[in-house]
Amino acid sequence: MSVFIVTATHTDDDYKRPHVSSETAMTTSREDAVVRAVEFYLDRLDDGYAFDFHSPSGFNKVIEQHRSSPQTLFSALYDYFESDPEGMFTGEYVPETLSVTISERDHAPLDTKSILSTIDEITRYIKEEL
Repeated sequence: MSVFIVTATHTDDDYKRPHVSSETAMTTSREDAVVRAVEFYLDRLDDGYAFDFHSPSGFNKVIEQHRSSPQTLFSALYDYFESDPEGMFTGEYVPETLSVTISERDHAPLDTKSILSTIDEITRYIKEEL
């Protein structure tokens, strides 16, 4: 079974003193990962002033073309944000203020035996020392 990890890395463009933070979400399907990625982009737009400095005409065009089908809309918005045609995520002092990545990983159950063995070793050590 695969899991999809969506990571949004924010770089605040604070007059030559960039501050970087990131947040991560995990999903079980590529479609859900795309939705989560779009949500990260929209949150960043909502928090910033992107539309104050950039024309959202391309954004509006994507919405108008795909509004009737949510899954297609999310996919189109993800592609739009990834290409960043209006430069909404370009900073003055940093090249990019938001980067969102989707990676796929195989999910395998954890082997708890080795962890339990470590717990037992630590417990024995504590008992011997006390």
